[in-house]
Amino acid sequence: MAKNKHQTVSHRHRAFYKQPLFHIFILILLAVGAILLFRQPSKEPTLTDSTSSSVSNPKEHSTSTSNTTSSSATTPAESSTSANNSSVSPDGKTPEKYEGADPNNSESITGSITAARFDGDKLIIRVNIDQYLSGGTCTLTLSDGENQMEKSAHLTPVAATSSCEGFDITNSELTGYSRPLDITITLSSGDKTGVIAGRVE
Repeated sequence: MAKNKHQTVSHRHRAFYKQPLFHIFILILLAVGAILLFRQPSKEPTLTDSTSSSVSNPKEHSTSTSNTTSSSATTPAESSTSANNSSVSPDGKTPEKYEGADPNNSESITGSITAARFDGDKLIIRVNIDQYLSGGTCTLTLSDGENQMEKSAHLTPVAATSSCEGFDITNSELTGYSRPLDITITLSSGDKTGVIAGRVE
């Protein structure tokens, strides 16, 4: 009788393991285990990327800071260049420097005749003035002792000095004149005046 009971229980256990529900349960456990196994390594790249990103940010910040420092470092040089340019006249030329007294402090206008010659059919006369003058008049008096003529030209500033616009006298205007010719140029600008004299053979 006891043997029959044992055989009945054993038969029931074998019948339980053969049921579909048991197989489904085993498959579910295997599937869950496989999912957990495959999902676990996938987190590592995310951590690596995050770490790489956080490491690279300080470099970018350092580069940005370096560029800002480099840009600000050039400011003194630019200021120096600006200061140097302030000594240049508006026309881009550097004013002349005089070793002696500044001619601009002179009470009278001074200068020289830079050209006085016959060129083809005309007499050319050019004048340079030592002072910087904003404007004025140059009056030429040409004489051979018996004949005399006068011509006027504008006085104009040139860099740190000034000049007369120039005189061109044609040979026809000099008909009846003999050489040498005495040149007298009277300069006038504001309350200052001056006289420059010369001769052309």
